[in-house]
Amino acid sequence: MKRTQIQDFEKIDQAKDLDDIVKDKRTGKRANKKKAKRRNRHYGRTLLKHFKENYEGLTPEDQNQAV
Repeated sequence: MKRTQIQDFEKIDQAKDLDDIVKDKRTGKRANKKKAKRRNRHYGRTLLKHFKENYEGLTPEDQNQAV
């Protein structure tokens, strides 16, 4: 299993996709479950930060199709 890559932010279409994308390859090797959850939150925040920086928004064509 590969760890979460920063480029994976491109795979986010909806908020629920974030849970599917964030993977910690060392999850069984962490000292305890709390530290594993904290690490996954870090991965999630990093992905959201890059998503926010690179988000271009809806194009006018997309907005017309949504209506």
